[in-house]
Amino acid sequence: MTSAALSSVSAVVENIFERYPQVGRRAGRHDFDGRLPAVLPDAPSDVDGLLTAVRKQLDALPENADPEVRADLGTAMRVLSDERFRIAELGRPHRGPDLWLAEADVHVYLRGDYAPLDERVAALSRHLAQLPDFLAAAAETFGGTLPAGERISGFENARAQAVSVPKLAARLVAARPDVAGSSLLGLADSARAAFVDFADAVAATAPARAVFGPDRLAGYLEAAEGIETPVDELLAEAEAEVRELVARLDALTARLGVGSREEAYALMRAQPPAGPVATVLSGIIERLREFWAEQDVVTLTDRYGLDIRPARDASTSAAVIFDYAGALEAVPQPHVLHVPEPGDLAVLGDYLNEPMLEMIAVHEAVPGHYLHHEATPQHAGVIRRCVPWFPGTSEGWAHYTEELAIERGLAEGRPLVEVAALRHALEAATRLLVFLSVHSGRRKFGAAVAEAATLCAWSPERAGREVLAVVANPAGAMYTLGKLHIRRWRELAGVGDSAAGLKAFHDRLLRCGSAPLSTVWRYYLDGRLVPAASTTT
Repeated sequence: MTSAALSSVSAVVENIFERYPQVGRRAGRHDFDGRLPAVLPDAPSDVDGLLTAVRKQLDALPENADPEVRADLGTAMRVLSDERFRIAELGRPHRGPDLWLAEADVHVYLRGDYAPLDERVAALSRHLAQLPDFLAAAAETFGGTLPAGERISGFENARAQAVSVPKLAARLVAARPDVAGSSLLGLADSARAAFVDFADAVAATAPARAVFGPDRLAGYLEAAEGIETPVDELLAEAEAEVRELVARLDALTARLGVGSREEAYALMRAQPPAGPVATVLSGIIERLREFWAEQDVVTLTDRYGLDIRPARDASTSAAVIFDYAGALEAVPQPHVLHVPEPGDLAVLGDYLNEPMLEMIAVHEAVPGHYLHHEATPQHAGVIRRCVPWFPGTSEGWAHYTEELAIERGLAEGRPLVEVAALRHALEAATRLLVFLSVHSGRRKFGAAVAEAATLCAWSPERAGREVLAVVANPAGAMYTLGKLHIRRWRELAGVGDSAAGLKAFHDRLLRCGSAPLSTVWRYYLDGRLVPAASTTT
């Protein structure tokens, strides 16, 4: 039975790698280097046979089955049911612009020394050579409309790649002319033009509302994360979370002696980083390691290490981005934190002030995304180590750790760090509220934009973009949805506030790796049914 179950899961992994080669490359399967997917419509038949086989194996498992096998099967089932929902329920056999652009990304070839440079440059060249035809074919799949948020994101991402790819090639040729010649510059320029044409094709579409409706919203949550809680209950929970966060922020604002949340945010803006962002962030991360070691509420591991590198193109984003190491790399590679160094003082003050950097370090590094990837044991199934499909768990955990940090005293004597945590939490909760309320028909777009602007002190323009983005891409709503689930699990587990209880709880969740929320909770419960010796790394 176990052999058949693992065979079913392996077939799902190979199916994903074949249909999404960039997932295979990022996992460390470099037989997928220089490969792009065929631009063909996806069909339910692409997943139905695999889904039937996985469900059969999952249904046949006894209650005392190996938790690792159950978790692999549960994860495989949700990957497939999520894909099927897009294809069949949403009627979208073609992928959106951002998924096509993810396949076009070439930065993976220069991320690390997983192979000799000449081999990686050859793969990069093959990839670049295919991009004009690939992107032109992908642009033909849009039809006349795209969801409004996808349209904005696709246009901006394509334009950003049109800038970053020629820069990457130019830097490589300048640094290693012995390996990368002028032909690479020509390929990169052709790719640049293809990205620009792709962006123009996105812009030529008309924006569509693309709202699920209450039944399809419930269907999506069940298919993607295994969530069966009625939408009305989820919405009520999101509304309660927003109210609680507003009350906490207002109380903290009063203690700071300022008159509004906006004035508290201005106090944060007045604390730009005291040096290069990368240097300041590195110092914060080292201090956080000491803080969490002292708290001892989660096991700290460091198998692959963490590199802090400049953003790939600081002109396109002020975001700090975590890039996980591929678990299948023959030559182990570090995780990477890409850090911008914007020259604009307003950007530094708004997004990269020191209190915000404190929360960014918690979320992206310790004990957020970095530790999450470090903590997944090597014997966990490939699907849970290499298929980053589930933002409810990954972003939910990273967001939960921000709350945990405040709970454990990280902001003691530093109230602006707590302001940063609460501000991020309120913005994330607002995105969840918008996602649930718009897709369920409880709020119209205009009302959601006005509410988001008021709650988060966003400009009308930013509020509009945020609403369109989260309605089109549910990932932004999953930060708070996942956090609320983890918070509830902690209560159900009866963990309390003891360091030992929290450590056992957190470690068990992290061991499950990249899996849907429903699978992570079942994995935690299964851990109570098996001897401790069978759950060690």
